[in-house]
Amino acid sequence: MFHALKSRWHSPSGYKEILVLAIPLIVTTSAGSLQSFIDRVFLSWFDSNALAATVPAAMVSMSFTAVFLGLASYIGVFVAQYYGAREHARIGALVWQGFYTIGLSLLVVVPIYIYIVPLFELIGHDPILQVMEANYARIIILTIPIAIISASLSGFFSGIGRTSVVMWSNLLITLLNIALDYGLIFGHWGLPRMGVAGAAWATVIALSAGTFTQLWVFFIPSHRKVYNSLSDWRFDGPLFRRLLRFGLPVGLQAQMQMLAWTLFVLLIGKIGIAALTAHSIAMNVFMLMVMPVMGMSIAVSVLVGQRLGAGDTGSAERVTYSAIHLSLLFFVVAGLMLVTQPNWFIAPFVQGMTPEVYASTIPLVKDLLTVVAMFCVFEAASMMMAGALKGAGDTHFVAWAGILCSWLVLVLPTALLAYFWHGNLLWSWLFFLLSGFTMCLVHWLRFRTAKWKLLRVTA
Repeated sequence: MFHALKSRWHSPSGYKEILVLAIPLIVTTSAGSLQSFIDRVFLSWFDSNALAATVPAAMVSMSFTAVFLGLASYIGVFVAQYYGAREHARIGALVWQGFYTIGLSLLVVVPIYIYIVPLFELIGHDPILQVMEANYARIIILTIPIAIISASLSGFFSGIGRTSVVMWSNLLITLLNIALDYGLIFGHWGLPRMGVAGAAWATVIALSAGTFTQLWVFFIPSHRKVYNSLSDWRFDGPLFRRLLRFGLPVGLQAQMQMLAWTLFVLLIGKIGIAALTAHSIAMNVFMLMVMPVMGMSIAVSVLVGQRLGAGDTGSAERVTYSAIHLSLLFFVVAGLMLVTQPNWFIAPFVQGMTPEVYASTIPLVKDLLTVVAMFCVFEAASMMMAGALKGAGDTHFVAWAGILCSWLVLVLPTALLAYFWHGNLLWSWLFFLLSGFTMCLVHWLRFRTAKWKLLRVTA
């Protein structure tokens, strides 16, 4: 057993090779998750209603714009396959096509910005929450064009194996965001006391600073020479259409799943403020757990893309199984912590609660964390196999699988429960668990076939 593990550690496409590429991406996604976690902890200290308001506000904003971020993020697979095929000179033009998706995003961002107040009135949450939701969403929607540039650049650096650039720029974003959160939410350090609006502006400023840093590195002389990062800035119709062909399914999946998750949150909001607050706490803990492994999934997409670009299908499959082993190990340990020590994860949210809110909320959270622990086991394998399929270009299948599982297994049963039986928080989360199991099964059945190994996104 030990000899087999040692061999798998040092062998090509083994544990060590994955972790070398994945650790900076794990730090990156963990930093983003930590940023959101602390952001919402601060808001719960400011006002318990602020926490209940910002989660649906952020999800509503993202549900209309996730398609563009998903499209831009797929730049990483294109770069990886061109890099594996040693066609370095064509990479700069790819990244610029990602930038041009900003034009498409403005067709959605501008109307949402203008009509954000009527939108939240239509949703129909408690009037106290509606004001906070609209204030937060109107500002956070401004980050979308900046996030598209950041996603395209992160794809570039990940695709060429320079994941440390992604890590350091995102650590800058996280640290700056946390500092600005503290100042702008509570009014410290001479800054205005802005509450939920302060949290949103902190995100805008921090993301802008990190994206500018990535742009500066993208344009350094060595990148301009090898990858044509500055000279190939022109819009390339055929290349952009190829990006749409493979990347748009990823974006649509992100859009439809985000919309499904948003409806899931809004349906829970109809149960009551206590249920929505408990859901928000449990979902923040879930994101804190799942985002590190999301970084490993991105690494799998990059490594599979590089292997297939070089024509090595066997290594592409082996690297996926190595990643599944590592992610399962992480999630089993994390799940045991959630079940045995739930108060470790709940404690940061308790400070701003009254005894009445605590009594109505925290017992619900503990039940939900048990569901999170079980869900994460399925998510471990599912995310790695989905990463491999995306890295190969099998994006249409991944998109349809994600959309159908989210809507048919999660949203539809929850909606029926909410409208005909007045809703139940724990039962809604059991549908969440069932959707995770279904997604894992579907990805496994697809991964077992050989079709994905024959796909390429390169011309």
